[in-house]
Amino acid sequence: MYVSPCISICRIDAFTGECIGCGRSQKEVANWTKMTYNERMAVMNRLGYGKRTSTQNRMAREAARINRRRSGNY
Repeated sequence: MYVSPCISICRIDAFTGECIGCGRSQKEVANWTKMTYNERMAVMNRLGYGKRTSTQNRMAREAARINRRRSGNY
């Protein structure tokens, strides 16, 4: 069993290439079970797990996604 940020909303955002549910890149999602524990924890830390609640995580990712679209940096 693996720790995972997946919340079963699995759709890749066409602009950012990230899952709209968990925030992982398409490559990270595809390779999750092949990653070492430390690699998975690095992704989890990058996504902000352990620092915020899951609702705050989703809100922060959505705000970042909107800001990237507005600035053209996706």
